[in-house]
Amino acid sequence: MTFMVDTPYTPAYIRNEFLYDHQTGSGEFTPCTIFGFRAEPARVPMFSVMAACGAQWARVPIHALVSKPCPPMALELVCWWDSFSRHAEVKEMEFLRSHRVRARGRDGVWRPGVYLFSIFWHNGGWSEVSDQSKDHHIIRLEAGPLIAYPNNKLHWVDPSHLSGEPSKDWKSPSQSYSVEALWSDGSSTGSAT
Repeated sequence: MTFMVDTPYTPAYIRNEFLYDHQTGSGEFTPCTIFGFRAEPARVPMFSVMAACGAQWARVPIHALVSKPCPPMALELVCWWDSFSRHAEVKEMEFLRSHRVRARGRDGVWRPGVYLFSIFWHNGGWSEVSDQSKDHHIIRLEAGPLIAYPNNKLHWVDPSHLSGEPSKDWKSPSQSYSVEALWSDGSSTGSAT
């Protein structure tokens, strides 16, 4: 089981209201380092952090974490979906490392940011359905919030080799592809001719 996995060490701040069960601390921030991810279905992506004072916190929701002090961002703009499974892999994709990106929120607003790392889901629920499988890419927005967005809500920016806009007509594949399924339904014998 991959319930708890390491992440790249990521300097951040935690909103103090999350350290005081929302009873106090609003508008205050504590420096921390993100070092782990917790995979819990039906909950927003959650992280383990080490506060600069030496206190370790687990199950910190993504909307509690920012790269710099900033106003809070609505949870529905921070993350498109909850975690899909208790099974996940976290990886910083080398090609995307520190890549500039624009993220399109539910409100239709494009927000600029920088790629940090990705969460890839497996072995459960929606992660196995062709047109529903979505990765979470963790992005540091220029304004400060950290967000978790899927591929189809991001537009990668690099003037040296990327140009244009993605087609608004593209759709996620709704079918799964399997060469062995052809053998079982009689469409093919599975033998080379």
